[in-house]
Amino acid sequence: MAACSGGPDSLALVHVFHELSEEYQLTLAVAHLDHMFRGAQSAADAAFVRDFCAQRGLVCYTTAIDVPAYIARGGRSPEEAARMIRYRYLQEVASRLGGAKIATGHHQDDQAETILLHLFRGAGGAGLGGMKPVSGNIIHPFLAVTRQEIEDYCREQGLTPRLDSSNLKTDYLRNYIRLELLPRIKREINANVAEALTRAAQIIGDEHELIAQEARRLWPAIAFAEQERLLLAAQSLAEQPVALRREVIRMAIEKKRGSLKGISFRHVEKVLELIVDGVTGSEIRLPGLSVGKGYSGLEFFVPGQDESPAGIASPGVRLCIPGITAVPELKLAITARLSDYRPPDRGRLSAVFDWDELKPPIWVRTRQAGDRFRPAGAPGGKKLKEYLIDAKIPRRQRDAIPVFCDETGMIIWLGGLRTAQQGRPADGTARFLQLIIERQEE
Repeated sequence: MAACSGGPDSLALVHVFHELSEEYQLTLAVAHLDHMFRGAQSAADAAFVRDFCAQRGLVCYTTAIDVPAYIARGGRSPEEAARMIRYRYLQEVASRLGGAKIATGHHQDDQAETILLHLFRGAGGAGLGGMKPVSGNIIHPFLAVTRQEIEDYCREQGLTPRLDSSNLKTDYLRNYIRLELLPRIKREINANVAEALTRAAQIIGDEHELIAQEARRLWPAIAFAEQERLLLAAQSLAEQPVALRREVIRMAIEKKRGSLKGISFRHVEKVLELIVDGVTGSEIRLPGLSVGKGYSGLEFFVPGQDESPAGIASPGVRLCIPGITAVPELKLAITARLSDYRPPDRGRLSAVFDWDELKPPIWVRTRQAGDRFRPAGAPGGKKLKEYLIDAKIPRRQRDAIPVFCDETGMIIWLGGLRTAQQGRPADGTARFLQLIIERQEE
C-alpha cells in the first residue's frame, strides 16, 4: 500500500510500484488522507489522487480528518498531530488489506532533514540513526534517492504532481531546515550534505543497534517486575559500559511509560547519577514517571499508580477456612486449605502451618504500631518495623504487606516474605493449614 499525498515524491512512488507490479508480482493499493488544513485545495489533492489511481486501475482509499480541530482539542503541534493521525489511518487501511506493507516516498533529502531535526532536539543514537529502509511494516524505498532525481523522474514520465503550499512556510522547523538551512550548507560548506548526513546516520544507526541488541540480551538478568513497579539491579547495571547503561535505562523508561516521547538526554543522565550518587529512598521525577533508589536497585513507577493501599486495622479480615477470602483493600484473595498431609511448596506466596498449634480464627491485616515478629528459626523476636528495615523492604511497600495473625494477635506470616516460629510444622504435625495469596485485578 503506497501512501500518496499527490506531491512528486509519493506520485513517483505509486508510478514506480505500478510499473514494477507485474514483474515483482505485487498487489498495489493506494491510500490518501486529507488533513483538512487547506480547505478546497486539500480536497482537490484528494480528487487528483483518486483520478490518478483510477486511470491506472488502482484501488485508492481516501478519507478526510479534521486535524485542525484535533489540534485545538489536544494541543499538539500541527506537524506532530498530522503525522500521528496520518499513520494511524495508514495502519488501519493496511490492516484492512490483510497486513499490507506501507510504502512512503521519503527520500535522501528527507533523511537529512530528519537527522538535523533530531540532532537539534538532542536525540540519542536511535534518533540520529534516522529512518530505516524497513521499520516494522513500513518501508522507505527511496531513501537512497535525492529529491532532484525524483523530480527529474516525474518530468521524464510526464507526471504532474500537486504542490502543497504549506511546504513553503518556514514557520515549521522542518520546512525551515529544508528551505533555508540545508541550501545554505550546500552552498557554503558541503554540496553533498544530504549524502554525508545519510552516511553518518547509517553508521550511528548500525552502532546503536549493536548496543540495543546487547541491552536486550542483558535485560532478563537485571530487570524484574514487582506489582506496579519495574526494578533494575543497580549494582549489576553500574558494572556495564555507560553506553549500555543508557540504553537499558531508556528501555526501562519506555516499557514502564509506554514511549520515550519527551524524554531527553538529561533525563537519562539524572537516572545514571541516581545509580552512583543516590541514597536509598531518594527519588527523581521524569515526565510521566518517577524513579527511586531502593535497597535492591532502581524502581520505575508511574506516580499515583502504586500508592500505599488503605490500611486494615486490627484484628483485620477474618479468613474463611477452608475457603477463599477476598481482601479488596490489598487487591488480594486468600485461599485457605486444610489437609492431613503436608502440601507441596508453592513459592513465596504460599505458606504451610501446623493447624493444631494455631488459635483460630485467622486474620489478615496490615502492619500496626507496636507489632512484633519472630521469624521461623530465629532465636527471638523483634519489632516488625526493625525486621522490615533489616530485610531492606522499601518504606512505601511496607503498608502493602499482608500480615497474618491468629486469635492471640501473634503474627504467623508476613505474606510473601517469611513465616513465623509460631505454628511452624514439625515432624509430628497431623493437620496442615496452607494459605495461598493471589493478586486480584481492580
